Order: sequence, then structure tokens, then C-alpha cells
Amino acid sequence: MKRKLLNSQLSNMSTYLKYKRELIALAQNVFNYENMPEFIDISYLNRTLLVKGAIAFFKDEVLGVLALPFINSGKLDLYGRPTTIQVYGQNGYTKRLDVGEYVIMYDNDGRYPLYIDLLQSIERIANIKRIIDVNLSQQKTPRIWKTSTESEKTVKDLLNSYDGDVESVVAYKSAVLDDLESVVAPAPFVADKLNDALDKEYSEYCRLIGIANVEIKKKERLITDEVKQSMGGTIASRFNRFNPRKKAVDEINKKWGLNIEVAYYDGLPTSMKSVIENSEGVDSDVDISDNEKLEQ
Repeated sequence: MKRKLLNSQLSNMSTYLKYKRELIALAQNVFNYENMPEFIDISYLNRTLLVKGAIAFFKDEVLGVLALPFINSGKLDLYGRPTTIQVYGQNGYTKRLDVGEYVIMYDNDGRYPLYIDLLQSIERIANIKRIIDVNLSQQKTPRIWKTSTESEKTVKDLLNSYDGDVESVVAYKSAVLDDLESVVAPAPFVADKLNDALDKEYSEYCRLIGIANVEIKKKERLITDEVKQSMGGTIASRFNRFNPRKKAVDEINKKWGLNIEVAYYDGLPTSMKSVIENSEGVDSDVDISDNEKLEQ
């Protein structure tokens, strides 16, 4: 029994780590940067923004424009922004910078690490998935066995052999068979409902990171107004993450004569106004027949 408990705990952890790797990578890679200085590692940039909430751009005399994490090493200004920072690299590189020597790019307008909220959503997604796994496993006929205390160990060995697909031979007059009784207690099938809950939790995660995800079930046509309404939260989340990046990019370009551009990989709008403008001249409903889903 202890082995089964350990295996269950390991499965729970491995499922959580799987979703953590996949969904964190998804959250990191929703933005596309053009004309970024070659020495800047965009993957490192994206992860730092997600985990720490901010990163500092500055110009090094030898390496050119860099983007590194930082700590506040001075006083704050009137709005709580740092006046002096200390940037640092993974190889021990460090440099002290004063106001005017750097530009801070934030991950969102709240200026906090979105990573904390994402972990909570990932934990819920992994938990639902494990419940689905358990419910599916319980669709095998559950067995509750009644036997004598003397035969308990023998019955456990038989059940372990059965679970491992190993054939067992038991003598007909064995006391184990005489004392053994099976009680069937079938578990209800709820995996379909749990899958709906999983889809909704995944859609909520996509909304949080700014990925459009319109879920449609048992419906052949979707009215354009419904698409707009369902994307309202996504557009707000997209603007929340896009706006500070665009503001920082404009300041970086002006300060060091660069031409960096930032946009979402999917090319979808970052404001509700753009959604309405893009839908002008389009039919009032969207046909999604032939088992197609509208997913953006």
C-alpha cells in the first residue's frame, strides 16, 4: 500500500511538472521581437520578465545594448520607481546605473511577476488532470475483498499479481478461497465533466497570458458579437502585457537609435477598438460548421 501511495504522489508531481514546463513556456513565448540587438538573449529576456516582472536595458561600452535583471540599490522617486539600480548577469557581470542610463521594461502594468499567478492556475489544471486519470482508472471494476486475518497477506499477493498481469494458481481446497468474498463497488464516470472543467481552466489560463481562446461546444454558428464579448477579458490581458513592452521599446529606440518592434505572435489586436474595426464589413455571424472550432 505504501508503494501505491508513493507511485500516486510521484504521478501527481510528474503531472504538475509537465504542465508547468509546457504552460510556462507558452506564457514566455507569446511576444515576437524584431530588430532586437543580436547579443540580447530573447528567451532569457522573456523568462526574466515573467519570473521577476521587470528587466533593465542599458548600453555597455564593449557589448552594446544589453538586457539584464536588476536590484534596486538607491532611493525611489515620487512614483516609487528606482533611481539607482544594480544589473547583474549569470557569469558574475554587474554594473551600477543611475537614472538616464537605463530603461526598465515591465511584464505588465501591475509591475509584478505574473509567474506567481500562473503557478496557481497550473496547479489547478494538473490537479483536474490527475482526478481525470484516477476516475478513468476506477472504471476498472473496483474490488473490495473480505477475508480472514490469516489469509490477508496471501490475498494481497494475489491482487498484486493480478494488477501486474501475472497468472496465479491457487489450490481448490485452499482456505484462502473458502474465506474470500468480493464486494463490487463501481465508481461513477465523471471524466467528461472534468474534461469540461479542464477546458475552462485552460481557457482562463490563456486569457491570463493574453492568448485568444474561444471555446465552442455543440454549436454550429457563433454570432460575431459573442466573439467580441468573449474576447473582452483576453483583450484586457493582452493590453496589460503589451502596453509596458511597447512603451519601453519606444523609449529604447529613441535613446539608442534602434528600431526594435514588439507584437504578439498571433498578430491579433491588443485593444477592443481594433476588434470592432477588424469586424466591420463582416457577416453578423461566423460559420463554424463541419466540426470546426474557432480557436485563436
